[in-house]
Amino acid sequence: MIKLPDITLVYVIVAFAASWAILRKYLFGPLSAILDQREQDEKTAARVHAESLERLSQTIARAEEELAGARREALRQREALRGEGRAELDRRIAQAQAAAQAAVEKANGEIAAESQRLSQNLPQDSHRLARELAEKILGRKLVA
Repeated sequence: MIKLPDITLVYVIVAFAASWAILRKYLFGPLSAILDQREQDEKTAARVHAESLERLSQTIARAEEELAGARREALRQREALRGEGRAELDRRIAQAQAAAQAAVEKANGEIAAESQRLSQNLPQDSHRLARELAEKILGRKLVA
């Protein structure tokens, strides 16, 4: 008896082809598109991130440069004000020294005048004091 050939292999191949066509159209195609879009989004995000880091670096560098400029300007202004303060201090010290010198000279003049006046009156005062002392010791008034 002749046996018919086993055609299950053909059924399997047809079922596989049909499954492959259906899966390719409804699963592999959309999945591949999703994965491609995800990869593209990832590359775009990496590029945007790199650009953002570059802009951040530039902004930080510019800010540090501006800060350094501001520090230099502040230092220059501080040194200018310090110089003005030193000049004002020197001027006031000179004024105080001049006033002190004038006061010392005035006091020296007054002391010299008082000393000269007392020196001129010393002989008369010493005679008068000696006379008063002698009168008190002797207990009587002296004549001439």
